[in-house]
Amino acid sequence: MSDLASEKKLRVLHFSDIHVGIQIRHMGWKRWFSKRAIGAINLLRGRARYFDDVEKKVAALIRFKEENNIDLVIHTGDYTALGLETELELARSFVEPLMFPPQTYLTVPGNHDIYVQEGNSHYRFSEQFCSVLQNDLPEYCRGGHWPLIRLVGEKVAVIGLNSSRPNLWPWKSDGEIPAEQLEALSEIVKDARVKDRFIFVMTHYAPRLANGKPDKKLHGLSNADDFLERCKAIEKGAILFGHIHRTYRVDIPEVSIPLYCAGSATMEGHEGAWVYEVEEKSIAGQQLYWNGKDFAFIESKKV
Repeated sequence: MSDLASEKKLRVLHFSDIHVGIQIRHMGWKRWFSKRAIGAINLLRGRARYFDDVEKKVAALIRFKEENNIDLVIHTGDYTALGLETELELARSFVEPLMFPPQTYLTVPGNHDIYVQEGNSHYRFSEQFCSVLQNDLPEYCRGGHWPLIRLVGEKVAVIGLNSSRPNLWPWKSDGEIPAEQLEALSEIVKDARVKDRFIFVMTHYAPRLANGKPDKKLHGLSNADDFLERCKAIEKGAILFGHIHRTYRVDIPEVSIPLYCAGSATMEGHEGAWVYEVEEKSIAGQQLYWNGKDFAFIESKKV
């Protein structure tokens, strides 16, 4: 358990979808006989160039954290382009300065991190990020590390749900939170150690788009409605996610807490992230943008 309770306000940096890739010629030939072939072709056709400056932009986030009194860092998945071991290793090396101390960094995998079914795709992610997957309430785990619960001081809790899974068919990139994790979520938010805290629930897939509507069937969270139904019990908190490469906040009638999408911190022309200030029962989010050298606050009111 973290000792951040002494802070009047908790400052949280939330970023996502950095999509670290390697040069395609370094991808072993056996890896081409899978969904990765389509992903690699898309990268060769130009998608990769939008993520050319990943290392520079992550380094800027590290500077931002050091200069802005950030207490907690949250990353909502898609560290990689194709879920290769070398990509995961490289991504971890980029974000490693943000992962100390480990109890102040939380993450979930994205669909690109568990890109194809190879028998050990979830293990590879856990292996690289095991130091920050420690669970304060392990009795609620319903498979691997999930749900991941972190109690931050006396007033905040973070619940991480894994909504990512391998998709066999190239045209599918949807996700699903396993039923056992949703059942655990319903129990966790009623737990006396959690229920009176400000609760962040984090996952990769967007339960709603910026217009308040569900994402497309082949791209979205298949059980988003069930997930939101479980979140109705949360009176003070926020739902955090990535997957959509646009930064936005949306309020929807299904729940009483706001939804924040971090977008992509590194996609050229769409770089973004959030900083949240949590005080007692309230949250104020301020959006970040990339000015070509650093991440800075957008000069607008907090939302």
